[in-house]
Amino acid sequence: MPLTVEIVTAERVVDVEPGGPAAKGGIERGDVIIEYNGRPVPNTNDLVKMVMGTKPGTSVGVKVMRDKKELTLHVTVDELDLEAEQQGPRQSRNDNRSEPPDTQGSESFGLTLGNVTPQLARRLQLPSGRTGALVTDVDASGPSAGVLRQGDVILSVNRQNVSSAADAGRELQRIPSGRIAQILVWRDGAETFVTVKKD
Repeated sequence: MPLTVEIVTAERVVDVEPGGPAAKGGIERGDVIIEYNGRPVPNTNDLVKMVMGTKPGTSVGVKVMRDKKELTLHVTVDELDLEAEQQGPRQSRNDNRSEPPDTQGSESFGLTLGNVTPQLARRLQLPSGRTGALVTDVDASGPSAGVLRQGDVILSVNRQNVSSAADAGRELQRIPSGRIAQILVWRDGAETFVTVKKD
């Protein structure tokens, strides 16, 4: 998500990491991203998914509006999609592949989880030594909709600390159907408690 979270708000680039993939590809502050890899970009969430679904090392065309002119730039997807290494196979064109093991156990909550890398932990300003499971997708019709959101980091489930997507999946799986899960998340630079009823 760094391409979107770090440099894009409502598709307008608000910051470009010096020396990063976006900067190397020619993306500048103030550009409006209108197309990614040949696909229109209707909103930031869709752009997040497109980037996360791109295999690292792939060069993609990014169409931007700059000074009322359309430009097509080429960006090599580097570490600007840290979660994509978990997300990528599920969201790539090979849709017949199974989901990665670290997302299992969270289906009853309508969540897809990924691991938090050290670089992502720094970007999210997680306290030193803290880690958890990154919420990479929330089913709009699932029980977590409106409670958890993409980009949240699950720190504990029912007071059990979790350090990875697999940990969080196991703890969520242990909760009986119809019962409430108390989930501590890291969101917007602070810890927040939320509750979700398991389907």
